[in-house]
Amino acid sequence: MTLRVLLADDHLLFRSALRMSLEAIPGIEVVAEAANGRAAIDAVGPSRAEVVCMDINMPGLDGIEATSAILAVHPGVKVIGLSAHVDPVRVADMFRAGALGYVHKSHAGTELPEAILRVSEGLGYLSPELGVGD
Repeated sequence: MTLRVLLADDHLLFRSALRMSLEAIPGIEVVAEAANGRAAIDAVGPSRAEVVCMDINMPGLDGIEATSAILAVHPGVKVIGLSAHVDPVRVADMFRAGALGYVHKSHAGTELPEAILRVSEGLGYLSPELGVGD
């Protein structure tokens, strides 16, 4: 089974690096990319994405608002928040919006594949970078 993934981030270079990293993993296919929240919402249906890796801070509609909007229309989609920030309020907001996972961007290349697999099974994922439990 191949997991269909949408990457939503306003930094093209970051998206490109993630795409290359993820497409090297059997069972993961990047089916769409979006540079902002509105484009992510619009891409979910046509791409039939199962997992959305969503940057929290994007121009226009941010990742938190986009996550809520996506899940209102596509409740079966799993969302993972991505951010370079570890602000506990923003992390909590992302989970309240419906995300099942949260990955710190500095470790996305190594953590995101595991996070994608976990959330696709309905399990949560929280980046150790957040220091939970320390």
